[in-house]
Amino acid sequence: MLLPVCVGPDRMRAVLSDRDLLRERAVGIAPYVAGLALVLAVNKGSIRRIEAFSFEYGYRATTAVYAIEGDLVAAIQDAVPRAAVYYFGPMYVVGYVVLVAFPVAAYAFAERLRPLKRLVAAYAVNYAVAIACYAGVVAYGPRNYPTAPGADPGAAPVEPLLLDWFGGVTQLTSQVNAATNVFPSLHAALSVTVFLAAVSTHEEFPWWTYVAGALAGSIVVATVFLGIHWVTDVVAGGVLAAGSVAAANRIVG
Repeated sequence: MLLPVCVGPDRMRAVLSDRDLLRERAVGIAPYVAGLALVLAVNKGSIRRIEAFSFEYGYRATTAVYAIEGDLVAAIQDAVPRAAVYYFGPMYVVGYVVLVAFPVAAYAFAERLRPLKRLVAAYAVNYAVAIACYAGVVAYGPRNYPTAPGADPGAAPVEPLLLDWFGGVTQLTSQVNAATNVFPSLHAALSVTVFLAAVSTHEEFPWWTYVAGALAGSIVVATVFLGIHWVTDVVAGGVLAAGSVAAANRIVG
């Protein structure tokens, strides 16, 4: 549905009918896809080892983060109606998948291959830096703050809304993630990365810029409202996104 709207059926037909162009693009993007696949394999294949390393040598940042922002996440939950979980929950799970996956397909139809190369390279940089951060920083999210060493007993409780309302999803994601991998927020980092990429390709895919902006904004808010990340994690994710896009520009350039 999004491809015909954001890319256009004529452009899609023109690219798909040119076998030489498809072959050329497949060869051109292959090294970047291989690099991303390698980073993802390291991230998912070593998640428990990374977690063990961080507990052994990492900096305990949870109390420091709480000292910075206090009960801000709890206040945000109190300010937003609980019914909003029916919007932000699916946005965090399904909307995120659409946001990250769609531009990979859309940019395959771009006039040049550079936008796709840059996006895939930016994804790889995001994950690579996040792995280093997760290995060096032990940080519990706001929903898990009461179980963190040194937690303030007077802290306002943060409801684990995603767990309460979408328990099956939470059980699935726990198999490929760790409770202490919250700084920075990869959901925020990759969402902002996609939006920055969309802005840079606005002239070629104008409708995608607006869709990406709406999805990215919703996902960033969802990470906090659902009690998964601190605002500090989201800000760090935004910084990581900007750095990753800049690094990708140099890599592709």
